[in-house]
Amino acid sequence: MTGDIQYLYIFNIAISWGLLILIWLVQTIIYPGFKQIPSNDFISYHRWYAIRISVVVLPLMICEVVIGIAWLVSASYSFFSLMAACLIVIIWLSTFTLQVPIHNVLQSGKDGEKIMRLVASNWIRTAAWSIKAFIVTIAAVRELI
Repeated sequence: MTGDIQYLYIFNIAISWGLLILIWLVQTIIYPGFKQIPSNDFISYHRWYAIRISVVVLPLMICEVVIGIAWLVSASYSFFSLMAACLIVIIWLSTFTLQVPIHNVLQSGKDGEKIMRLVASNWIRTAAWSIKAFIVTIAAVRELI
């Protein structure tokens, strides 16, 4: 494995597993926890949460796209890189067509039905990031052998 490709795999694994851990925290603790926030505190809490999570997630998601494109155009293009790219597209579509609109509604106040929809729809991203982390890991191991 050449040096540049090796770094590509290392960064890809780091970003993929970072996002995997983050999405499982969001899916199992943070989003369900929205139900526990008192209604009169919900708007300020949600604003606080949205700003902070965006500062963490958006740079990682942008890095993920850059790495995904680099992997697609690199000499190590494969079924794995194509699958990872497809999963990134699914994640972005889910984020900006499902989760972000629900968050926009929640900015106006607590809505139990929207929170449940947020948790349910977020399984798309949870599954996609989980599969992607394993694909990236398998590809890296195969490349090393």
